[in-house]
Amino acid sequence: MQALPVTDDLTAHGLKKSGGGAAIPSEIPDPLAKLTKDEKKIWIYVTNALHEVGLVHKTDAMMLMVICKTFSNWIKAEHLLQEYMDSNGGSWMATSPNGYQQPHQSFYVARNLKKELLDWLPEAALTIPSFHKVVGERAAPAQGSLFDDPVAAHRTRKAQVGIRLVNGNGGH
Repeated sequence: MQALPVTDDLTAHGLKKSGGGAAIPSEIPDPLAKLTKDEKKIWIYVTNALHEVGLVHKTDAMMLMVICKTFSNWIKAEHLLQEYMDSNGGSWMATSPNGYQQPHQSFYVARNLKKELLDWLPEAALTIPSFHKVVGERAAPAQGSLFDDPVAAHRTRKAQVGIRLVNGNGGH
């Protein structure tokens, strides 16, 4: 497994913030099962992309296995459906032995795999909305308590950005 060094900058690549506010190093997990050649390419692409923004951890291996295998199977099902459509005048409709018209079986397989994939992708921040949600939560300041002193919090924020407090009575 690869790990990035932990730094104090939580926005640095390779770190994500846990619920407790601690930095968790981004690690590319090892696959939990044997992957096909195509699945391995998907695994490398997805884990590297997530690692670059600090959104992968060794405990994500099971979820990423499901996503990679489902994506690979969906691509195969779409290819089979396209082959059927090419040999059937561009239509995915098939005629059963009793003359009933219905979509070809590969249509249903591709549809179900796509639905399953679209259910899993947000879990790994692999959709634009889910990615923005995770990154936004990580970048958002912690919510203050109802009993925090807003003046003290404002002074602290100003000090953090390098604005110093000048005490005085207006030069008198």
